[in-house]
Amino acid sequence: MGKELFRLIVTGDSLAQEAMKILSSKCRITFTGAYPSPSFLAQKMREENAQALILRTGKAPAEVIKASPHLRVIAKHGVGVDNIDVETATQLGIPVMITASANYESVAEHTLGLMFALAKDIPWHDHRLRQGIWEKTKYRGVELFRKTLGLVGFGRIGRRVYELVSPLQMKVLVYDPYLTVENLPPDITLAAHLEDLLKEADIVSLHCPLTEQTRHLIGKKELEAMKKTAWLINTARGEVVDEEALISALQEGKIAGAGLDTFKKEPPEDLQLLCEAGKIVMTPHVAGATEEAFQRMGIEAAQNVLAVLEGKKIDKNYLANPEVLKFI
Repeated sequence: MGKELFRLIVTGDSLAQEAMKILSSKCRITFTGAYPSPSFLAQKMREENAQALILRTGKAPAEVIKASPHLRVIAKHGVGVDNIDVETATQLGIPVMITASANYESVAEHTLGLMFALAKDIPWHDHRLRQGIWEKTKYRGVELFRKTLGLVGFGRIGRRVYELVSPLQMKVLVYDPYLTVENLPPDITLAAHLEDLLKEADIVSLHCPLTEQTRHLIGKKELEAMKKTAWLINTARGEVVDEEALISALQEGKIAGAGLDTFKKEPPEDLQLLCEAGKIVMTPHVAGATEEAFQRMGIEAAQNVLAVLEGKKIDKNYLANPEVLKFI
């Protein structure tokens, strides 16, 4: 008889081909389909006596994590773990792994794309031209050249955005309470307070995780502190921004525009309100959804799962709850 396969649940319809090659000889894989409900996912975890979970879509609350007593690892197909009950996993000694280096390039490029879409009104021009309307003589866009960019958070994504805008000679401000000046490139200004960055930046771009400290980090007060000509870019998590306050700020002209890839609820419940609020460019949480990133996320998630299941050394850079190392 061959060696017994590890039992793995994946919340989605597929994984990258290279990831499947890594897993298929060692795991019996069950796909749940996209965005399974917690109750359905918990049922699958019980039925399969799952030892591992790769979370591509949907959520893993306590009922899911506790459903299989054999669960040994949760691997996020991405980096944000706000859809995983990390506290419960930690209490049970279950590592929560992330694909830390898989999609930062894609998200950073998408951030830049939203900036250009706002600066040059690309979606609006495309829509008008498809209607046969030629706006050449009346239109005036703006340049990003030498504008002031405020980065809220300076992890892998924020740092890569800084690198991508360097040819535009933008002045870059950073607010990140976990950094000191010594950790920053010399041409970046570290803002002591978030409000200092908001008052000066022409573009505010969010690159922080969703935590209790960052939930509604950008609310009514913060939006009012921004320049009336400024734009807000969010490729982080929707709930970092108070969406109702953002809609009001756009409606009342307190800021000039927004580029959003994430929302408080996905798909957004207030989509029409957002569409009509003012100058806004939106994408459906796809900043990290490139073919290259999909391959890297799948491979890293597969490697993370097998590292735990096979008792290999775990890279702390890929671990969302390092406290569990004492249990492993």
